[in-house]
Amino acid sequence: MSVPFLWWALTITLAPADSTSDVPAPPTQTESTTATETATTTASSTSSSTSSSSGSPSSSASKTETSGVRFDDSEGAPSPSDAALERDTEVSFDDPPKTDRRGKNRQGSPQRFAAEFKLGPYLPNVDRNYAGAGLGPYASIFGKIDDTGAAVGAPKPGLMPAGYFEWQFLYLAGPLGLGTQVGFFRDRANALVAMPEPGENLRSSADRVRFAMLPVALLLSYRFELLADRFRWVPIVPFAKAGVGYTFWWTRDGSGSISEDSRGNKGRGGVPGFQFNVGGMIRLDFIEPGTAKKLDQTTGINHTYVFGEFQVARYNNFGAGNSIALGDDTWFAGLAIEF
Repeated sequence: MSVPFLWWALTITLAPADSTSDVPAPPTQTESTTATETATTTASSTSSSTSSSSGSPSSSASKTETSGVRFDDSEGAPSPSDAALERDTEVSFDDPPKTDRRGKNRQGSPQRFAAEFKLGPYLPNVDRNYAGAGLGPYASIFGKIDDTGAAVGAPKPGLMPAGYFEWQFLYLAGPLGLGTQVGFFRDRANALVAMPEPGENLRSSADRVRFAMLPVALLLSYRFELLADRFRWVPIVPFAKAGVGYTFWWTRDGSGSISEDSRGNKGRGGVPGFQFNVGGMIRLDFIEPGTAKKLDQTTGINHTYVFGEFQVARYNNFGAGNSIALGDDTWFAGLAIEF
């Protein structure tokens, strides 16, 4: 006997006599099967939904490892995983290190060049080899004079501005570079009267004579920057330069033309020679480290300096022959940048 038939029989037996017409017909085998399947499907869906909401520990852990995202049940929004937080803490906001030619890391943007501007007193040694009586030819014109216009002393040094540009091609505890220096010097005085009258001033106030020179040098340089790179409280950078050069020179008369002597020789020429410079620089980054860092990031200027140096120049055709001498032993002070 099937279960549906038994259920129908019990319904007939227990039902009141006057309600026999309302007794439902027994369910067929097909309807029973459909109801059972529907109940099973509903239960299965409910179980699956509950399982998805609660989630098993192994499934949740597996998803967290795979996606790298952790969900916060209270907020319903994803929060970063532990691995992501650890990566964030390792992010550095410092400047990317610059790599020198030997592979060592230095802070800041790549450093390849340097530029300087400097000023210093200069007096060309034109009379260096003069062995005659009295003052030499240069001092006789540009030297100190008395009330009559006669030269009575050596000339005063003039001011020479100079610029220097350097390519830094190797780092050996500091950059090794190859650079060019260009300077300019000018001196002037009232011209001498050719045939003065007795009691007349020896100088002409209407005419002025000018002497100018343009020294150009090719220099090999080295700057010891290791300590300044590693320790901010040691901002001193010693340096040295040495090389050869050529000095152009010319003189002009009162009319502004190139001077000529009685034999028609032009007052212009050039002379080769050599020079070397030694000095020290003070790196200014320690005053405002944040500003120096921002300047590097925005313009590529790695460092700024004030510096002083001593220069020995011998522009006299390397001492050969009877050549004009335009060198001097002097000092310079100025500003410099590396970029």
